[in-house]
Amino acid sequence: MIKPLFIGILANANFKSGPQKANAIMATSLAERGHYVTLFVPLLPWYYYFIKVHKKPLVWIRYAFPNLLHWLTDRTFAFSDLLGQGEARDRITVKFVLRNASRKHLSKLDNLYMDSVSHISEYKDKFPQENQIYLMWHPEEVAHGHADMFTKIRRSFKGQTLVASPFTAGKVADHIISPPIVPAPVSHTLWQEKGGADEAILRKDVLVFWKTKADGLAATEIVKAMQKIRPELSVTIWFTGLGARKDAQKELPDADVVDSLSETELRDLYLGHSLLLFPSQFEGFGMPPIEALACQCIPVLRPSVGAANLYAKDGENSIFWNDDSYGLSQRLVDLLSHSDQLETMRQAAMESLTDFNPNTYGPRILKAAGIEA
Repeated sequence: MIKPLFIGILANANFKSGPQKANAIMATSLAERGHYVTLFVPLLPWYYYFIKVHKKPLVWIRYAFPNLLHWLTDRTFAFSDLLGQGEARDRITVKFVLRNASRKHLSKLDNLYMDSVSHISEYKDKFPQENQIYLMWHPEEVAHGHADMFTKIRRSFKGQTLVASPFTAGKVADHIISPPIVPAPVSHTLWQEKGGADEAILRKDVLVFWKTKADGLAATEIVKAMQKIRPELSVTIWFTGLGARKDAQKELPDADVVDSLSETELRDLYLGHSLLLFPSQFEGFGMPPIEALACQCIPVLRPSVGAANLYAKDGENSIFWNDDSYGLSQRLVDLLSHSDQLETMRQAAMESLTDFNPNTYGPRILKAAGIEA
C-alpha cells in the first residue's frame, strides 16, 4: 500500500497552455493514487521575469493583469474540468495566491513541484530544495535571455531536475547531465478516445494550430497551396496567441475560427478533422500533435521540434513538414484523397501513445524524482 503524500504543484498562471494542463493531469493522477495535492495558482503571474529580471513593471502589468481580471469574473482554475472526479477530486485543493505561496501554505507538504526556473529562485528559502522537483519544458532563456543567470540557478538547484523531452535535455546538457525524461501526457478526456474514434465520423480536412504570426503564415502558405489543388478544402483555425484571431481571419477569411476551448470541445475539434497542421518551429514538448493522435487526427509537424522524435514516424502516423511547400501540399491532398491510407495511419496513431498515458503521469514524475519506486 502506498503511503499518501502531500504534494504542492506551482502553476505558472491561470490560462490555457500546455504546462497548466499538465499540472491538472498530474494532480488528478496523483490523487487517484491516494496522494493529496494542492495546486497553487497565481493571480498576478510572471513577477520574477518582468520585474526582477527585465525590470519592466508596465509590461508585467500588461501581461499579468488579465489573469486577475479573469479570476474576478470566473474564479476557477483554467483546467478545472480536468481535476478528477469523486474521491480523487476531494483530494485536490486549488489555492489561488497573489503571486507566490507562503511558508504557511507549504508547511505541511512533503514535496513541491515546479516547472519554471523562476520558482527555483522564489522558493529557495521557503521550502527545502531537497524535496523540490523541477520539470523543465524548455530553457527559459529562449524567451527571456539571461542564459548565464538561468544556468547558474539550475546548477545550484539541490532538488530533482527532470525534462519533458530529449530536445530539452540536449539544450541544457552542458550543465545538467542526463536528466530523467518525463514526456507530457494527453488528457484523460482525450485518452478515452484512444482506439475508440468512430470510423464513419465525417471529418473536415485541415485543422490549423495558430499561435504566433510567423507560424501561422507558414501554415497559410501550405493551406493556400492545397486549395489550388483541392478547391473544396475545408479548414478550421484554432488560435491561442495574442492577436492571433485578427491575423488568422485576414490570411484565411473563409476558414472557421475557434479559441478558448474546453477539453471536451477540443476533443470534438480533433475528432472532426483529418489533419492537424502544427507549424511551430520551437517547442520544449508540443502537446497538440499527441492530442491529435489520440483522436486519430494525423499531425503534420516538423520532425526536429519538441518531442516529435518520441512518437512521430513520417508516413506511418504523421507527416513531416519540410521546406518544399508545393511538394508537402500535394502529399497532403493525396492523403486526403486516399481514405484507405488515411485509415491505416489512424490505426498506427493508436499504437504511438503508450508513453503519454495520463493515468501514470504523476507517478512517473515521482518515480523519476526518486520519490516512489
